[in-house]
Amino acid sequence: MKTYTVTIAGPERFDGEKPHTWVVNAADIYEAAGKALREHCEAQEQSIEDIKIIGAESFEGVPAPDCGYNWNDMRKETA
Repeated sequence: MKTYTVTIAGPERFDGEKPHTWVVNAADIYEAAGKALREHCEAQEQSIEDIKIIGAESFEGVPAPDCGYNWNDMRKETA
């Protein structure tokens, strides 16, 4: 399993709010996206139809220490 960062924007994006970033363990970026989507939908109580993955902000690895944003570390839960 590798570590991936997946950034998801919900309907709050239309109000100018920043997206949520999830760090998960997965076999590949597709599995990571699925895990992050499930975590996001449950945590934010949102429907999958209301959200989108921001591909340009989703990648293998964890965000840099000086990334300038907070992120949700779900690696233990998604191991």
